Amino acid sequence: MAKVQWSATWEISAVPYIPVPNLIVPHCENLRKAGIQGLMVSWTVGGYPSPNFDAAQVFYFSPEPDAESALRRVALRRYGKETAPAILEAWGTFSKAFQEFPYGVAIYTIPTQHGPANPLRLHSTGYKAAMMLFPYDDYTRWVGPYPVEIVQKQFEKMSMMWEPGLASFRASLAKVPSQLQAAARKDFGIAETCHLHFRSVANQVRFYMLRTDWESAASQDRASVAAQMIEIAENEMELARREYALSRQNSTIGFEASNQYYYRPLDLVEKVLNCQQVIAELRKV
Repeated sequence: MAKVQWSATWEISAVPYIPVPNLIVPHCENLRKAGIQGLMVSWTVGGYPSPNFDAAQVFYFSPEPDAESALRRVALRRYGKETAPAILEAWGTFSKAFQEFPYGVAIYTIPTQHGPANPLRLHSTGYKAAMMLFPYDDYTRWVGPYPVEIVQKQFEKMSMMWEPGLASFRASLAKVPSQLQAAARKDFGIAETCHLHFRSVANQVRFYMLRTDWESAASQDRASVAAQMIEIAENEMELARREYALSRQNSTIGFEASNQYYYRPLDLVEKVLNCQQVIAELRKV
């Protein structure tokens, strides 16, 4: 028996699934080669019906398909003939990007679960991050054994690599058959949420690195550092607004069974107000 989580893991549990079926297929192939005969296929995360599950399911019927045909079959069923090529391209992009996730970070405290809903703190709270629901601003604990700079760069890299996949997905939505449109748009919202969370983590780590410099900088240098912090806060407002629209459209976003909601739409409204206050204070420097 093997315990698997096809749809999501604690690396980002705020979405019902992470759209990386290209990583699921070789996993299934390896399980078959290892002679695994039974699977435990759910946990409080990982059990949501998704393209990942669809791709895995194909491997447990005879004859066993090759990886390419398994993915194509799922894309055709979920999105239709005209859209499938663009979706396959998007899945490939997302899967490559997710391989850049810095496994080993403190996944139970880093705010990949909260993304742009986690407030920016201009002044240190002094609070230690607590499991899942309370990342606060304890960024040196978020990163686990990695240097802070490496984690920031990896989340930034991952979010940038994710963007072309979103573009392919977005451009193809108009071609999805009408009966599949609602589900396809939810799938797109989930993919975009992953991107927004990864981008926000990169922003937050960078903001607190700069805050350390801002607190210790000489007066003539504080304005320069403050300008960079303002730029991040402005971007966080944009991410929060985008995530607000997505979470209003799909109530599975921000939810995980054992922790309930990491955030709801009004938490994202509060984040916008929070960023406005931070920007106002920094402009006084």
